[in-house]
Amino acid sequence: MTESLTKVQRRGVETLAVLLSANPAESKAGASALIAEAKNFGLNLRDLLTLAIDVRSSANPERYMDAQGVLSGYEASLSFLNLPVRDDFAQGVVLDAASDTFQTYAGTRALFPEVIDDMVRFKYRQNQLESAAAMISQSRTIAGNEMISTVVDDKAEDYQTARAVAELGRIPVRTIKTSQTSVGIFKHGGGLRYSYEFGRRARLDLMTPYHVRMMRETELSKVAAATAILVNGDGVNAAAGVVTQASLDATATAGKIGRRALVKWLINRAKAGVPIDTVVGNWDAYVDWLDLFAAPTVAAGDKDADIVARQGFQLGGIPLLQGTVNFVVSSAASATSLIGLSKGDTMEELVEAGSEIEESERSIENQSVTVVKTTNAGYKLNFGDTRSVFTYGA
Repeated sequence: MTESLTKVQRRGVETLAVLLSANPAESKAGASALIAEAKNFGLNLRDLLTLAIDVRSSANPERYMDAQGVLSGYEASLSFLNLPVRDDFAQGVVLDAASDTFQTYAGTRALFPEVIDDMVRFKYRQNQLESAAAMISQSRTIAGNEMISTVVDDKAEDYQTARAVAELGRIPVRTIKTSQTSVGIFKHGGGLRYSYEFGRRARLDLMTPYHVRMMRETELSKVAAATAILVNGDGVNAAAGVVTQASLDATATAGKIGRRALVKWLINRAKAGVPIDTVVGNWDAYVDWLDLFAAPTVAAGDKDADIVARQGFQLGGIPLLQGTVNFVVSSAASATSLIGLSKGDTMEELVEAGSEIEESERSIENQSVTVVKTTNAGYKLNFGDTRSVFTYGA
């Protein structure tokens, strides 16, 4: 059981001076104590330092202030330990300083994963074409196991079904209960390893392109896990219902998204009280989706109203009562199918607190640098009726 975060002891940045000890054993011991504290609170080192280091109580607080204000505890820690994450020649700061710090003081290697991650984020901000964030309502951090919840509605005859609740009438209530099934948590990510001999001869930012690919692969793994939950359910909520295109429009062409069938699918979901605002599909389905918005042919004498009527769709989304349906790409989605969902109330991402801390511990014990980008995350459904699969392959 992790300790409450209210018990984190606030202190000045000078308490990290033990990491800069010339004695390797003392430096490692200080890092081990810091890692143990982070584990105790279920945090990674970045979050622990942000909470624990108080710049204002440090011996020289003005050192940790810039034009934007006071540095966070984590940022002040990097400054104190001489661990820059980017070159700043105007200030005489270069990334080689971080390389020298890691090489000289063994305890500082506990922060190696965070420094590499920050360096890559500053230098190369890549847009993820496939992202789990586009499918989830929210992401929460959990300290331990969490059970999948179930929602039970009152029976319709038990309460007033008119638009407004009548005086002394019963208010509709949903009961949220805990099931006996826990959320599946899986590790997503990968790692890179190289020797300190290599690191001593190469600049720290040599890791940038390798780390970028590792971050991309981590996100693809999360997208695949989220897609599987949407389609198959989470062990408590059943698999999503399947609707075939032929059942909505017998004249539609197999293997191609039919406009009439697609709109009928969307309208049927809206009539059921769970309108679709997000559609998930693979790259081929995305091409089929784009074909819906092909530029219309314009004949001589056509008026704007004629063109709009013939087109039936607008670039950027389906004009369903002035709303739009956004497309999310997932390579893990099945061919010739679309997964429709109401994003705001369908699925949550649960991230295990402090799941990266083990990698920091290994960084100070080995004679090789292991750069790991991992996240322990799982997904659970909030409601069982907010998803629907539309297939158009046959």
